Order: sequence, then structure tokens, then C-alpha cells
Amino acid sequence: MFIELNSKKYYAYTASHDADAERDTVIFVHGTAMDHTVWALQSRYFAYHNYNILAVNLPGHGQSQGEPLDTIEGYANWLTEIMSKSNAKRFHLVGHSMGSLICLEAAAQYGSKNPSIASLSLVGFSYPMAVTPVLLDAAQNRPSEAYEMMTQWSHTSSIGGEPNPGFWSSGGQMSMMENSRPGAVYTDLVACNAYDNGPQAFEQIATPILFISGVLDKMAPSKLAKAQADSNPNASIVMLPRCGHSIMSENPDGVRDALKDFIAVS
Repeated sequence: MFIELNSKKYYAYTASHDADAERDTVIFVHGTAMDHTVWALQSRYFAYHNYNILAVNLPGHGQSQGEPLDTIEGYANWLTEIMSKSNAKRFHLVGHSMGSLICLEAAAQYGSKNPSIASLSLVGFSYPMAVTPVLLDAAQNRPSEAYEMMTQWSHTSSIGGEPNPGFWSSGGQMSMMENSRPGAVYTDLVACNAYDNGPQAFEQIATPILFISGVLDKMAPSKLAKAQADSNPNASIVMLPRCGHSIMSENPDGVRDALKDFIAVS
């Protein structure tokens, strides 16, 4: 479906289900130069198990109109506007990588509004989400090189080991990035690198928080997520073995089960 906001249309996958006002809504937010399809295996599960879902395409990503935004705060403000258009009972925010920063900031911005945010799940999270100058330079001047770097660093293996027959995770990521809007990868990485409101955002959030990290994540080291989880009385963490930053495709069942168990009791 398309959601109209400020004269522009933004795409959100809903599994072709009409929203039920009596059900909670799970919002999935993708990462840098990606789109809603990174959540295909998780969003479909929730759509068929008594939840409304919105797996959004951020501005300037996938089928969504507009241009990529240059700050995490800007993306978070956009997300809260999308939430205000919903007739949800309660929201569960789920974000991956850059999307985890967006969901964190959105939860802080949204505050005590009604409907409430019932839970916050941060997948492939790190703070700060520093981006190496080598990757920033490639993203700005040689984007195809940046796509290759990010794809290689996001996966534990470039071939084999896929949990689903006929599925090639690294090839899918590379193709998605190659089809992204010109400039999106650089704009998104700059936004991640510049975001510095993490500590303040966590202080403003009282809702339960789940971190899900791949033990072998090179892009967002799991030790940073664990340190944040250990320091937050509202937080817990699930660390999945044998997978890296592309955690939703390398261990789709593990991510689904962690989200399912957490959201069910939130």
C-alpha cells in the first residue's frame, strides 16, 4: 500500500491485509540503501499471526517518493508522521542497522503519544554507528565499490550456507543496492555517522527494548549492542551465532523467534 504524506506517496508492505484497529501494529524499518524486502521472512510471519504490519520503504528508497534524508532525526520525524496516519492500537518498532537508529530516535520523539509504543527491537545495532572514511569516500565517489564492501562485510560467507534453498543473501543485497536511488548509500551512511543523540534517546524511552545481534557482525559489532543492553534495565539481548550484519537473511528463523517471543509479552 501507499501512504500519502505531504503530497508524496510512500510504500509500506502490509501483506495485502487491511489494518485491524484491535490489533497491534509492527513497523519494520530497513537500513542503508535497502528497502522493505529485507524483512520478507519476518514481516510475513507477523502479518499472518494476528498483527498489522507496515514494512516501510524510507523516503527515496524502493517505491517511495521523495529523496533520502540526510539525518537520522529527519527519518525519525518522517516515521512518527507515518505512525500518526495509522489507526493502530499499539506500535512495535523494529529496525535494522540505520533503521535501528531511526526507530530509537522515533521512539524518543514519539514519547507518550497515543497509541503508545509497546516495544522497541534494535537489530544489527551499534552506537555510535561510525562509518570508516574509506567507505564514505567510496559511497560518494565510487558507489559500486561501496556496495561491494558493505555486502562483503555484512555476510559471514559470500557463497553457500544459506538457510533457504535457492536463496543467495549476498547476491540479493548487492542487487538491491545497485538498484537503489543514486546518492542514497552516501546520504544514509553520512546520517548514521553523524547521529549523536543515542544516549539522550535511550534516557527518554521507558518501553521494553530488545537487541538482536549477530555474533560475527563486522558492520555493527555485537559487543556495542551488548554494552548498551547491559547498561539499560529495560533491555535484553539475543546474540545469534554464525551470522553477521545481514542477520535477517543469514538466520531468519532466529530473528523471527526472538521478535515473536519479545513482542508477544510486550
